[in-house]
Amino acid sequence: MAEPTTKADADRTSNENTVPQPSDSTRERSGGRDAKEQTEDKTAADEPVAQSSAAAAATSAETETTSKGKDTDEATAAVEKQREGDSLSIGPSDLPPPAITASNTDAPVCAITLLLPTGARHPYRLDEKYLAKRNVDVPDVTESGGRDPFSISVYKLKELILREWREEWDGKPASPSSIRLIHFGKLLDDKEQLKKYQFSQDSPNVVHMSVRPPEMMEEEETAKGKSHGREGRNRDGGSGCCVIL
Repeated sequence: MAEPTTKADADRTSNENTVPQPSDSTRERSGGRDAKEQTEDKTAADEPVAQSSAAAAATSAETETTSKGKDTDEATAAVEKQREGDSLSIGPSDLPPPAITASNTDAPVCAITLLLPTGARHPYRLDEKYLAKRNVDVPDVTESGGRDPFSISVYKLKELILREWREEWDGKPASPSSIRLIHFGKLLDDKEQLKKYQFSQDSPNVVHMSVRPPEMMEEEETAKGKSHGREGRNRDGGSGCCVIL
């Protein structure tokens, strides 16, 4: 026999049946909010990773730039060390010309590129330090009191070149007079100063260098001897002819 239902049980059952259940739209909004929060959380988590990657890329670029700059500085230092360490002031053909700094007005530098008949180019630097080391008597000085390398004679330049003749050059001459130097198509005279031929202080001066063959030198010396002999006879006794009337 069934138990009678009380009024309290009936009210409780009625209240349970009337409790509002979440609608589909409410569930969708809740699900959308959860998805949005998950997306924001993921974005927030990814931001440090992106910032870390950007910082790493910047550091890598900075390191690469520093490395390139260091390599360039080391290469320049190596060139300067090679130039200074070489016992010859005339550098090898693969050595770049010496840099001419902005302080040349106080300490001028005569930068020369010796161009050989073979096409080889050799840098040659004349400055106060070099001339002092070679005990070269420099005739003129600059306004600041420094030695002016452009005031040395062409013959003195030839003497220095012969003194520092490189091993790979063939046909070393017996005297500086055998060396021929040409600048801008002009044959340089031994007695003249370099400044007469308008050597530049701002850039290397290309000077063509060749050596006179020994037989040519002998012919020139013979011609000079004959010329001096005729001049001597003319000074002493005229032409030496006797005219009989």
